[in-house]
Amino acid sequence: MMLNDDKTTANALRMSILDGAFATMMGSLCGGIFLIGFALNVLDATPIQVGILAALPVSANMVQIFGSILIERFGHRRIFCIFCVTVARLFWIPILLLPLPLFGDLGDARIWLLVVFVGLSCFVGSLSGVAWLSWMSDVIPAETRGAFFGKRNMICAAAGMVVILLGGAFLNYRENVHGKDDPHAYVILFATGLVLGLIASYFIMRVPDPKAGPAHSANRQAFSWAALAAPFRESNFRRLIVYVGLFMFVTQMAGPFYAVYMLDTLEVDFGTITWLITFATLASLFMLRIWGPIADQLGNKPILMVAGLAHAGIPLIWVVSQGPAYLQALILAHVLSGGIFCAIVLAHVNILIKLSPETGRSFYIAAFNTSIGLAVGIAPIVGGILLELLQPVRIEVGDWTLDNLQLLFLLSGTLQILILAVLAGVRETGAQSSRAVVLQLKNDLDPQTGLASATDFLTVRAGKTSRLLQNFNARTDDWAARSEAFLARRLDRVLERFQRPWESQPTEPSSSESQNVSGYERKS
Repeated sequence: MMLNDDKTTANALRMSILDGAFATMMGSLCGGIFLIGFALNVLDATPIQVGILAALPVSANMVQIFGSILIERFGHRRIFCIFCVTVARLFWIPILLLPLPLFGDLGDARIWLLVVFVGLSCFVGSLSGVAWLSWMSDVIPAETRGAFFGKRNMICAAAGMVVILLGGAFLNYRENVHGKDDPHAYVILFATGLVLGLIASYFIMRVPDPKAGPAHSANRQAFSWAALAAPFRESNFRRLIVYVGLFMFVTQMAGPFYAVYMLDTLEVDFGTITWLITFATLASLFMLRIWGPIADQLGNKPILMVAGLAHAGIPLIWVVSQGPAYLQALILAHVLSGGIFCAIVLAHVNILIKLSPETGRSFYIAAFNTSIGLAVGIAPIVGGILLELLQPVRIEVGDWTLDNLQLLFLLSGTLQILILAVLAGVRETGAQSSRAVVLQLKNDLDPQTGLASATDFLTVRAGKTSRLLQNFNARTDDWAARSEAFLARRLDRVLERFQRPWESQPTEPSSSESQNVSGYERKS
């Protein structure tokens, strides 16, 4: 079916967003903190088993290389994608039965059955990844791809936030009545997630494939080992693969153990954890409206440089989340993580599509995701081994104590900074400097312009016919202009006093950066 008009394209994009929203709700209820809580509280999982479970959804990307081979040889990417995601969701039926008497005699073996069924679900679902991204790259217009994925990710995050809050409240209620090892609460939670996942399958079935049909099948590239190896022979794409693999390794080496730290060390209850996740989601929702248009206008590599450097500082906040103020530190860590990591995910998808050619794109997608899967499959195991080796270590630094978990967090943050040297070698056509992204972020996050922008939005959305809104909008524009002029005058006076020391220092961005920032229009 061809997307030969704007109405058909708009409907396809709408169905894709609904698919993503319901799929995210299933992932939120059947994964993350709830899956780890089920493993710890009901099945008595060890830290290494928790690490394996947390790594499975991403490490399953290793099988995407086989998905790319199947797609290039047989085509029918839409049917292949729908079949795989639906079967993957049906694997949660035996997981629902694990806490029931049917598996009661198996005792400790139930945790490994959970690993097996979750692994099967993740691996079958991951086979669809190549087909889905190749399919969506043809559905979504290239010039608005960053903004669309930003909008889609924002809606998905909001949907996930809602079910996480509801799921956390439900678990808290059941825990107060039946104890935290109540298995039936998780059965209800996972069953609800399964239903939501099957609804997502319905919506993705309604997205047409613009390259379906005999004509496109005839033009499909024949499979060859040379085509499969092409992403690794191209130096620029190879550097991207190495960077992404290293980034996922050093982050996921500690990633699964943040939840363990909250549940076991800090003894944070599920209600608090779901609110922390909510804060992260809200930060993501806010920042995605900013990151998407920046990606379209300034490029993805500079976003990865800026966001990657900022993300490296988050593990330090986890280290100091001790003592009476631990909750404030956790809130800050989640807010920063939500606002920064969404940019990294968005830029990863965009730069992958941008640097991969249309012919044989599925092989490039598979190589990219396989590197992620391999890294994430190994990382938690390495993290678990490091935790065992560092178990006897205990360092006192002022009011803080550094044990094996805190040392692992610090190692992760340090390595995140070092791997930016690999990203620096990646070339992206049309990408601006990292400084241009920083300047644009500074402009977008400026509180003065933010007040005026917020009231502009309110005026347009709530109704331009309201005299009160129009007057308030005009007043806030005037306040923003006056405050900016006041701050500029004060800044000029300060700079006059330090004129001589600053004469030899560059104080303005390059002309190209200035043009890019000043000419960049916010897309709402």
